[in-house]
Amino acid sequence: MTTQFQPTHQPTFRAPVRAVPSGTTWTREPATEAPAQILVVDDEPIVRETLLLALQSSGDQVLAVDSGESALAILGSGVFDLVILDVGLPGISGFETLRQIRARSDVPVMMVTAAGTLTERVAGFDLGADDYLVKPLEIPEMSRRVRAILRRSRGAVGRVEDQLIGPDGIVMRLRSHSVSVGTEDVTLTPKEFAVLRLLLERRGEVINPDELSVKIWGYETFGSRNFVEAHVSRLRSKLSKAGAGDVVTTMRGVGYMIR
Repeated sequence: MTTQFQPTHQPTFRAPVRAVPSGTTWTREPATEAPAQILVVDDEPIVRETLLLALQSSGDQVLAVDSGESALAILGSGVFDLVILDVGLPGISGFETLRQIRARSDVPVMMVTAAGTLTERVAGFDLGADDYLVKPLEIPEMSRRVRAILRRSRGAVGRVEDQLIGPDGIVMRLRSHSVSVGTEDVTLTPKEFAVLRLLLERRGEVINPDELSVKIWGYETFGSRNFVEAHVSRLRSKLSKAGAGDVVTTMRGVGYMIR
């Protein structure tokens, strides 16, 4: 089951500590079997990186942020199948973040805690948590719990809009042919969109210019790669202006990739 958050108030991605207005409404859209869209919220870099790599190895599309404020902003502009949420966040706590999510949506939420006392777990479940994991995390257990939640939540309905998630808040919505970085929309030409889609679909893999040319333009570069480089350069510039940074990496003499 995928949740589309549609706030009447659009929060900023790197927002100060504040609550989302109580009048905000986020509605849910159906989902089908597809790579899961997962939001990881944890202020510990090692934990974020561990979860990111473990979930990506299962084929999931993962976005990781370090605060409840950033999570609420991202949820306000993206579609997710699951949120993995740390209890001990700075600023807005994990419990308060969960409370605000539950006021607007039933997206599955797995809480992660370093304490894991009975009182804390009960409090989390009372607020609407779907599951609890205690640190230090056991990755095999975490992976199986994630799959179990996704099987339950996806059993009822089918996805309306597939999407791909990239670094720095990039969200590509395939059916509406739109791209955003955080809350900023990015206007791309059809070819720029196709280049970004291929790089996101094969995230972490270097794609050489000849392959890009064949898949997107239908022919090889035959040694002249200027038009491929020009499209990648414009794409990189547009993403950077929207706040994504230099996410398209050039591997000299090899090709391009998004990590």
